[in-house]
Amino acid sequence: MVNTKNLRDAVKKSADKLAKSASKNVDAVKKVTSGKYSNSKNLKDHKHCRECGKMISPSSDSLLCKSQVCIDKFEKDLKVKKQLRLWMIILVIVLILPNILTFLGV
Repeated sequence: MVNTKNLRDAVKKSADKLAKSASKNVDAVKKVTSGKYSNSKNLKDHKHCRECGKMISPSSDSLLCKSQVCIDKFEKDLKVKKQLRLWMIILVIVLILPNILTFLGV
């Protein structure tokens, strides 16, 4: 048989420890967010390159930085996506075509 008093004390001690830890975390988050980065006025407007994540000008129409590596990678990924889309369309047509032909009585 379990001693309920000891169990109750252990649960209470764990709950107190958890509450103390949570309050420390809340204080730490408040401290960080009240610093210089909490106000969006301090941050410059910018965008990020889709490939490497480097900061680019917000006035830039491109989604990439001017690095040739990023441009090449983006074009390669675009080509792979187009090819994959084409194969998916072909697969769907191949799977549906017998049903359509059966429905039409051919």
